[in-house]
Amino acid sequence: MTKIIYTNVITAFKGAGTSMRCQEAKALLRKLDFELKDGRRGGHKVYTHPHIASFTSGSLNCDHGRNPEIKKPYIKKIIKVLEKYENELVKYLEKRNE
Repeated sequence: MTKIIYTNVITAFKGAGTSMRCQEAKALLRKLDFELKDGRRGGHKVYTHPHIASFTSGSLNCDHGRNPEIKKPYIKKIIKVLEKYENELVKYLEKRNE
């Protein structure tokens, strides 16, 4: 079940095409228990994961306006993070769901 959550999240990011809505991206990251907070500038968001010691943080830019889009380069960076920490994320999700 936990591997399915991870797979669904990364599939959604990979299928995003050229962009994805900010609210959708934040909701997907939260499914994996990433924490999001505002960055130093307007639409910038910083995401961390308190249960993955080797991961410090990542960022994305939500642009401006109501439910703006995240551009493809940020989506690609998120995918790289998810792929790099796949084992840790799946183990954490399994432990969380015990």
